[in-house]
Amino acid sequence: MGEEELNIPNKKPRSWFLSAVMFIMAVGLFLLAIELVGASVSMIGRETARSVLLVTSNPFIGLFIGLLATALIQSSSTVTAMTVAVVASGYLSLGNAIPIVMGANVGTTLTSTLVSLGFITNRNEFRKAISAGTIHDFFNIITVLIVFPLEYYYGLLSYCAQQLTSLIAGGSGDNTAFNNTLDIGYSRVTEWLMTFFPQNFVSIIISLVLLFLSIKFLSNIIYSRLIGASKGKLKRYVFNNPYKSFGWGTLITAGVQSSSITTSLIVPLVASGRVKLSNAFPFIMGANIGTTITAILAAYSRSDAAISLAFVHLLFNLIGVLIFLPFPSIRKIPVAIAFKFGKLTLDSRAFGFSYIILSFFLLPFTLIYISGGSSGRQLIYEYEIDSGTKTSTIFVNPNEQQSQIQFLVYESGVDDSESPDTSFSINENQSKLATTRGLIDYDLSDNAFDNDGRILAVNDTASYTLNGEKMEGLRFIEVAFNDNTMGQFLIDNEKKVMIKSSYFDGQGDLLKTSKLISIQ
Repeated sequence: MGEEELNIPNKKPRSWFLSAVMFIMAVGLFLLAIELVGASVSMIGRETARSVLLVTSNPFIGLFIGLLATALIQSSSTVTAMTVAVVASGYLSLGNAIPIVMGANVGTTLTSTLVSLGFITNRNEFRKAISAGTIHDFFNIITVLIVFPLEYYYGLLSYCAQQLTSLIAGGSGDNTAFNNTLDIGYSRVTEWLMTFFPQNFVSIIISLVLLFLSIKFLSNIIYSRLIGASKGKLKRYVFNNPYKSFGWGTLITAGVQSSSITTSLIVPLVASGRVKLSNAFPFIMGANIGTTITAILAAYSRSDAAISLAFVHLLFNLIGVLIFLPFPSIRKIPVAIAFKFGKLTLDSRAFGFSYIILSFFLLPFTLIYISGGSSGRQLIYEYEIDSGTKTSTIFVNPNEQQSQIQFLVYESGVDDSESPDTSFSINENQSKLATTRGLIDYDLSDNAFDNDGRILAVNDTASYTLNGEKMEGLRFIEVAFNDNTMGQFLIDNEKKVMIKSSYFDGQGDLLKTSKLISIQ
């Protein structure tokens, strides 16, 4: 052909365009799956909602639920995204969801540990592979041991996350129209799809399978583009600096939405001796940060509690990174534990298998199974308004371990198939109370009541008779509101619930009233 040039079409732009289209489809499928999970959960009924609240009210059980669920389906992204959806639906409070997310972080480390078992036939490589596979375990376990008590006793993560959420909510006005449009679009599609789904747990299973597949689909698309052709460069340029390694771990994992994939990449590199265990550790820390993108995406345009949970996931992993990454001496601790574990497993293969079975399956399952939970109460209210008399329900679950009380509020009706209108927790030292219309704040020192009310009188010796039984030591509060109406409220300050409320107009005529009529 001599000097002739062959005009070979460039397929790269077409390939990248196809990948971009598939990426958009995968993200759309993921967001739809989140909507379907929320809609499916809303149909499971009031008794199931009570069971969920009772089981997860024990933070230790919540921790092991997250661990076991993630170990079984091998995807912390699916578990955290599902938890965000359930929190957004109102069935799970933020406080109860936090331990589940922590447990999911530990459960996801099983994947790299299992990958390391593939080197069991080569003695030298097996020791290094086990060390590389379990360093992720020990990093997350140490982080849980540090952060879990801080959340349990002081509510550190939930407080910080709620502050961040309030900042985001305060500055997100420009996107409200777009968010509402997106919400309406997905809601309509979800409502249409739910007409074809069985109205039971089968719909939840279908939704979770779709969620799992959408994450895997998204992961495979980006993995083939981001990592597939760059493995050689990954080995040469990523691990020569801890901060560069951390950055690449964050970026790659955020792209593929799976810390399991990126941390599993490390195992053969360390096993073959191409990357030192100490150099691979910052990459694994970065993977922990990168995987939080899934929860953030799942919480997009959802409830404040769901957004707060996404921030909890980010803060939890960020605290772990800030403890280990900046300090080389502290960074050596998980490395040394993993190295020692590798040696022990090499001496006794049964030790490694026992660790996996006991830590990821047997211990969590046993603790969940033997947990008796706690007993909650259902308060039935009757309230009178212009349209007539209606009933509402508050489900109360005292959590003595955390000195707080958890609530599910059903504002109207007693249909067992309905989802709660809201759920929240109140600490025993807070001046807040649960009512049939949600949470009310009041401050006796400032005489403030529910933002627009001024407290006129307080009496802590009031009483109320319910079904012939006298309730004593109740708090009576009289309030004047900004719209010239008045309110009289009877409160059980110990249990943080409203017993009776009455609203009057400026002339003293009764506008509406609500009272407790039954405790079950």
